[in-house]
Order: sequence, then C-alpha cells, then structure tokens
Amino acid sequence: MATKTSTERYNAVAVSLHWLIALLIIGLIVVAKISHSLDEDDPLRFNLIQWHKSFGIAVLALVLLRIVWRLSHKPPALPQHMKVWERLAASTGHLGLYGLMLAMPLTGWALVSASPLNLATELFGLIPWPHLPWLENSPDKEVWEYRFSMSHYWLGNGLMLLVAVHAAAALRHQFFLRDGVLSRMTIARGDQNGGLVFGVVLLAAGALALLALVDRQSGQASVGATIPSTADDGTVSDGIASDGAVTFSEVGFIASQLGDPVEGVFTDHEIRLEPTDVPPQQATLRATVETGSVSTGDGQIDATVVTAEWFAAEAHPQATFTSTSISSAAVGSYEVSGLLTIRGKAGEVTFPMQRQGAAFSGELTIDRRDFGVGVDGQDEFVAPEVTIFFRFNL
Repeated sequence: MATKTSTERYNAVAVSLHWLIALLIIGLIVVAKISHSLDEDDPLRFNLIQWHKSFGIAVLALVLLRIVWRLSHKPPALPQHMKVWERLAASTGHLGLYGLMLAMPLTGWALVSASPLNLATELFGLIPWPHLPWLENSPDKEVWEYRFSMSHYWLGNGLMLLVAVHAAAALRHQFFLRDGVLSRMTIARGDQNGGLVFGVVLLAAGALALLALVDRQSGQASVGATIPSTADDGTVSDGIASDGAVTFSEVGFIASQLGDPVEGVFTDHEIRLEPTDVPPQQATLRATVETGSVSTGDGQIDATVVTAEWFAAEAHPQATFTSTSISSAAVGSYEVSGLLTIRGKAGEVTFPMQRQGAAFSGELTIDRRDFGVGVDGQDEFVAPEVTIFFRFNL
C-alpha cells in the first residue's frame, strides 16, 4: 500500500541534539562494556570510568536542553496513515527514552556520590562535578551504593533495549512503510540544516578526541621540579644564596593506585634548616606543607585527595615535620629523626638525608593508615605505603 511521504523535517537544533545524544550514548555503552571487561587493578579501567561519568553528565545536560527545546518547538506531525496503536507506541517509546536518558545519569551520579571510595568527578578532565551532599554524607553509603548500582544496571539494560526498538521502528518506516519518517531526523542532501548538523556532530567528536589526547598526555607528563645541576666538585652550580637561605625546595609523594604509580607535589610548602651557620647535626629541619596545594597532573586525583576521607585539607590544612635529631651516617649522609604530623595525627619517623654541596634530599615511606589518610576498604584501590620525598638547596 502506498503511503504519503512526510516532507516536514525537524530543525537543525533538534537534529543536532538528537545525534549528539546518540553519539554519547553509544560512547557510554562502549566505555562501560570495555571497563567492566578489565581487571579491577587495571589503570585503564579507572580512566574509562571517569570518561563514562563525563559522557553521562553530558547526556543529562543535553537531554534537559532537548526537552526544553521540544516543549517550545512543535515537532513534525506523524504520518496520517499511522494507526492509533502505532501513534500510542511512538509516544510511549519517546517518553520512555526521555525518562531513561534522565534516569541513567541521575542514578550514576547518585552511585558515585554514595561510593565509599569518594572519588572526585572532573568532566573530561576539566570541570569539577560535585557529589550529591545527602549521599556523600550519609552514614549508610554502602546500602545506597548497592541500591543505585542495581538501579543503574537495570536501567542501562532497559535503555539499550528501548534504543534497539527505536532504531528498528525507524528502519521499518524507512524501508517498509517508506513514509519519510526517518529522513526527518537525518542529514539529507540539499537540506539547509545538513551542514550545521554535520558540523556540530563533527565538532563534538573532534573535541572529545582532543580531550582524550590531552588527558592522556597530561597523565603521562612528569610532575615536580628538577634538582639544579652540580659541578664536578659536587657543589651546586646555581641557586646558592650567600646568606644560607633556602633557594629551591620541593616536597612530594609517590603512591600506588591500582598498581600504577602516582606522583604528586605540594606547590605550597616551606622547608627550613636552622640555624644556617652550624653543621646540619646541630640544626633543626622543619617543613610545613599546605595539604590543599597537591598537584599530580590529574585534576580528578587532586580533587579527591583533599577530601575528608584523605588529607581533609579543610579541617587540617597543614602537614608538618620537625626533626628531633640529625646524626651523621657517612660523608654527605645523615639520619634524621623527628615528628611527622598529618591530619592532626603525629608519629615518630626516621629517614636518611643526603647532601651534595648545598643540595639536600631525602625520602621516607609511611603507612598512610597510621595518619588516618584514606578510609577502610580502600587498600586494594590505593596501596597503604606512600613514599614522601623532599629536596632543597641552601
């Protein structure tokens, strides 16, 4: 039976939003499937989950925009030949798609907020995204995490099923009924909206690829400063102040996340070895670190480690060290003992310190749990042992 072809089309904004959301949903599904196929200690799994969250929030924002646009712009009418049940099925299917496209990112947001790991979300590595406060501070986080995890899983299956039905219905209209319904949402030759739609989708795909490349390169970039070069006689060739003041310093740490090393520095710190007119054995080494100034090269990690479960930078803005003794172990080598305080918890530590001319350096390994850094149940995600290192020049 011949059917009347509809020539009325959706406008460029509606078509652009449709295909952008479709592109992101495909990305969501692919990323989720790949990440769940990886071992829990695979670093790639962590990165893919961050992209999954970014895609999800992007879908939420675009779907809300599309709903506003839909309510303010009348869509093309359905073909007159469609039966009542077909119109009802089409309307119900669209409502179901909108509902699931909203419910999926919302339950995912809730799931992340309720997670005891309390991992920060930074959309595409650029935009910090907050947790839902009532879940982040809930005493029953594990219960809520399980509930939202199951909801997210089954809603995801429902969305994939409904998308498949939606695509099948569109293909039915295109190849069996031949009523032009599918062409109203496609980029047709000669369509004045085609160039704009294609440009928007291509720009979005390019932006995502660029962000992925930048995120990968920044994650591989070296953090921290370089120790000034030394001359053949062992003295520092630059940066030495005549009055003995510290002219260069660095304080950082090396941790292990899912078996992958994570190195960071504290950009705001102070190191003092006083008095400066006596041998180190007679001086006191002091260091103060602003815990909120951590920089790892990964914004998501930076935002996470300052939270209450880790450094608790708001309640405990400073970590300090004060030496109680410095003894000479060998030429250019010392053993330093003192009091390390993190999150208000103090502990005695001893570590070696080396000297080459006016350059000093040292490192020590601590168990972060001794200082209350990191909540219970995270040892498989972040190793308890953390190495702290420092360098400074006089």
